[in-house]
Amino acid sequence: MFIRRLALTAGMIVAVLIVDGGKLPALAADAPAKMSELEQYIRIQIDIGAAMKDFFKNMGPPSGPPSEEQQAAMVEQIDQTVTTILKKYGLTTDEYNRRKKDVFKDEATVNAFLERHPDLKTQWEALPFRGPGGHGRQPPSTGY
Repeated sequence: MFIRRLALTAGMIVAVLIVDGGKLPALAADAPAKMSELEQYIRIQIDIGAAMKDFFKNMGPPSGPPSEEQQAAMVEQIDQTVTTILKKYGLTTDEYNRRKKDVFKDEATVNAFLERHPDLKTQWEALPFRGPGGHGRQPPSTGY
């Protein structure tokens, strides 16, 4: 039974390789290492923007300002979300904040990159805050 499942799995892998022309897609963990710094930072801002959109969409209807405790909990949750996204790219909040102004400094380079990647351009243009000023929070209290 085990050998039969192993043979079936191997057959499916061979079929994927044949259909895909011998190229396996890059794993998510491998992708940041293969990206330019500009692409990483653009994707980071897109990821953070999507996470914040989901975060605020999932909040209930406004019933007045949140209490101080609720605000503190929200800030902590946002910091943890940003930290998780940055960790995927091998960055800390400090590293990200330190480099982002330089990475986004040349607007012509950013726009040229986005023109070559229309899928990212669409997501980028949907962000409420982008570029060197976007998503610049102080490091979370957790330290990473």
